[in-house]
Amino acid sequence: MRLLIAAVVAGLTPLAGLLVAVVIVGWMLLESVALAGESSFPEQPSQPNSAVLQRPVAPQRYQPQVEPSRIVEEIPNTLFQTQAARAGEATLSILRLDLPPPASVTVEQMASKKSDGGPSKIGFNRRIADFLERSLAVSQSWRWQAQAGGEQIARLQVTSPGAAALRVGLRVRGLPATGELRFYSGRVGQGRAYRISAKHIVQLVSTNQSAGVNAGENPEVYWSPTLEGDRAVVEVRVPSRADLNEVDLEIDAVSHLTVDPRQSSSFLPAAAARCNLDVNCYSTLSQNGDDISNAVAKMVFTSGTYTGLCSGTLLADRANSKIPFFLTARHCVSTAAEASSLETVWFYESASCNSSSQSANTQFRSGGASVLETYANNDMTLLRLNEQPPAGAVYAGWNWDAEGDRYTAIHHPEGDWKKISFGASQSRYQCLKTTGDQVVCNPSSDGTYFRMFIDKGFTEQGSSGSGVFKDNAYLVGTLTAGSGTCNDAYAVYGRLQTGYDNGLGKWLENKKIGFLDNPQPGSYQSGITVVSGWACVPGAAQDAPEIGQVTIEIDGSTVLRASYGTPRTDTQSVCGDTNNGFGLLVNTNRLGTGSHSLRALADGYEIGRASFTVTTLGTEFLRGASATYQLPDFPKSGQNVVIRWQESLQNFVISARNVPASARQNQHAPAAAEQRAVPELQPLPSAVGAVSAAPAAVGRLGYLENPQPDSYQSGITIFSGWTCQPGVAIKRVDVEIDGSPWQAGYGTERLDTSGTCGDADNGWGLLFNTNVLGDGQHTARALADGLELGRATFTVVTLGGDFIRGLSGSYQLKDFPKNGDSVGVIWQESLQNFTIKSASVR
Repeated sequence: MRLLIAAVVAGLTPLAGLLVAVVIVGWMLLESVALAGESSFPEQPSQPNSAVLQRPVAPQRYQPQVEPSRIVEEIPNTLFQTQAARAGEATLSILRLDLPPPASVTVEQMASKKSDGGPSKIGFNRRIADFLERSLAVSQSWRWQAQAGGEQIARLQVTSPGAAALRVGLRVRGLPATGELRFYSGRVGQGRAYRISAKHIVQLVSTNQSAGVNAGENPEVYWSPTLEGDRAVVEVRVPSRADLNEVDLEIDAVSHLTVDPRQSSSFLPAAAARCNLDVNCYSTLSQNGDDISNAVAKMVFTSGTYTGLCSGTLLADRANSKIPFFLTARHCVSTAAEASSLETVWFYESASCNSSSQSANTQFRSGGASVLETYANNDMTLLRLNEQPPAGAVYAGWNWDAEGDRYTAIHHPEGDWKKISFGASQSRYQCLKTTGDQVVCNPSSDGTYFRMFIDKGFTEQGSSGSGVFKDNAYLVGTLTAGSGTCNDAYAVYGRLQTGYDNGLGKWLENKKIGFLDNPQPGSYQSGITVVSGWACVPGAAQDAPEIGQVTIEIDGSTVLRASYGTPRTDTQSVCGDTNNGFGLLVNTNRLGTGSHSLRALADGYEIGRASFTVTTLGTEFLRGASATYQLPDFPKSGQNVVIRWQESLQNFVISARNVPASARQNQHAPAAAEQRAVPELQPLPSAVGAVSAAPAAVGRLGYLENPQPDSYQSGITIFSGWTCQPGVAIKRVDVEIDGSPWQAGYGTERLDTSGTCGDADNGWGLLFNTNVLGDGQHTARALADGLELGRATFTVVTLGGDFIRGLSGSYQLKDFPKNGDSVGVIWQESLQNFTIKSASVR
């Protein structure tokens, strides 16, 4: 990007101070999350990685034997000629949302720019509700048309006159996962068309929403691929069995692009200053023959008010895992919403040195990305692309910068074809934000940026985020800002070494990463709760154990082993696989009332910690109590839920919702005629005996402890128990829920089983969100190597969604656990349930 004060900078020798026009905001730590895609920011900063580099990581060429599947698939033909269209589809009616022409493209585009700094902006966002009746844009008003096979289709067209291209912003509140969305350019016979499964869209939006303060503006909006022309058609398809009441969509906005970044045009290939150098006129091969220019891609992304352009670099890790790590500037992309909108344009360059023709190898990817790390102190963001790059791309190597080294910069100035610049590192700088979008940079021996004098070439807006390389192999920094004139310019780069120390090292070195989902910092815990989260080694071979064991340290002394390997589909984008969840059932009553601390460690490496408060009812395990309570105005005003004491969990669970108003506020249920077996958990202060259970078939011992038969389950719970076969190793434990198998983590330390089994590592657990099962009765079977350990039928009551966010509520329950006593309960989002916050027990 360009500096605003080139004349002033040129007059300083040496450069005493540098005023940089750049968008930099404060470092944002992630809040509580339910998914892994954005959960790499710990509650407390981790200790820095050592900056002593073992050895530089070399570039790695990506040449898969088979191209992996794409999230966003291009349909070969246009809307009315597509081979995928069946008879009659071409005549489907279209709901038209025609926006008026912009009063002035220049005025609106400039209004969308917060300053002359930041990314190169090529479009401005236009909200539908600002121009048309909002009801037209919501799915409840769309016309659904059934096809011969029962599939139902709704088709809409959005027009923004004069646009070179459009992106459609679709607000997603509900969408059956079995559906599909298609997007077409309105240029019949010329434009492109794309399709994406509803499942992927829901996952992208869910990841955005779970990012807390890192979510960004409008995290529930999915941005379509770029579509040529000023008309775009959106098609929503759902199968015949789908309930249309589950479709809750809105055409929220379009981004009106003044240029089409996906095609050669009269503007973009000549957008950059004339002194920029065509990358194809110079050698960019490393000693190993890898073309480092193929690591650089043009970025197209949509933010709150605009669509912008930047540059980024595909980055290798030490394990050569081919995880698509992608490095750019924080002032380009810093939020989950921006990352999910990302399109990357690969091999966007001339056909040959100074050719006026575009390379035939240019390829596009529109699957978006996830934010792994983002740092303000060196203006750097590490993304993980949701799709693999095209074959022929290169994963750039990396190394540290050094004063006096000569470097090569490769970038897309103003979104132009790929260009190259040359220069030398001069000194390090520390940069601080001042007013507006400017920061002041001053020389500093321990600075987090370095200045490079460019003696050949140039950089501009759109170059932001691009890498600078040593020996055509090793990335050492990413571009933040630049200034000067052709062949006599300066550029300021965020140092990769600083990013490594900030936390990139754990990704680039394949170190263990993870997150502690529960308990959350400052939360309340009561009864039998689940300590849960995920851990993995990015890039580890999927057929080898990633983590030997996950241990939970409580109050600095008690150390318990959690079960590891629970399926977590939300870790796919971060870890490369899904069996990364861990869980440990803990009876918090044994900790005692008061404040406690907990650390989660993967093979001894801390992945999370939290302080929390426990309230007990004066005993380690309360027996014989029973009660139900109706809680008014929850989850919102005018609604209610009923909670019931569940002895096996030592807590309250939701057993009904929206019951008639005549139901009593405090209604005690009759005591059970027979006390059922209850889980005996790992001892904290002292050991307890193993659960007494009849041996299973073939001499196998074991027990399904939760859920108990005829119990109620709500929110996040853990299906748990233990199993062993003396002298024979258990290979796997599965929990079959309504006939669908789920692999449980096996090997939790259970000292109470040592007398029965001869050892202690016999516990198993499966962390499960019962909300996804839906309301009603369900059945669980536990099997060890295919042999049944136990089964139970249980009832689930939900609040109408898989994971309810933003709720709060606390209630005082009288006459529990006995007359004259009382307890206070509070909604705990991370558990999707109520927990006991206070108690007055006589």
